Amino acid sequence: MLVAIGTVLKPRGLQGELKIDITYNRPAVFNDLKSVSLHEQTYQVVRSSVQNGFAYLRLTGVDSIEQAEKLRNQIVKVDASALHLAPDEVLSSDLIGFEVVHNGQKIGTVASIENYGAGDFFEIAVDGQGFVLLPNEDEFIAETNMTTHTLVLTPNALEAELV
Repeated sequence: MLVAIGTVLKPRGLQGELKIDITYNRPAVFNDLKSVSLHEQTYQVVRSSVQNGFAYLRLTGVDSIEQAEKLRNQIVKVDASALHLAPDEVLSSDLIGFEVVHNGQKIGTVASIENYGAGDFFEIAVDGQGFVLLPNEDEFIAETNMTTHTLVLTPNALEAELV
């Protein structure tokens, strides 16, 4: 499974290096990358680094500013195995389809995961009432049960408006 870890912002220099906006919560993952996928094509990583909150990638086959420019705004994805997750860690994307429980009652399902730069948001399809976006934060999420595929919300989590 491919996981999004960043977005190509722009070329850096004349040799095709890419400046990446990091969207994954552990920037150090960029230091050990062997390959990445951009726009359904896999590239080998020649060199990578993290500086001042951005990642910089040099990829095989991207040797000029013109080639790098074609990759602007592309989502950088890696195989989930490259993330070296701990046994008890899960990816937010694994929670799509989970039942959502609030105050002991099933109210809907996790429809998608959105990231607007400040962290992940769960888009919850609330049964018969539309959708609500909730941040993936302890203030809103009381429990994630991987056995029952259930996301349990805190009592005050749904004080937000439905969209």
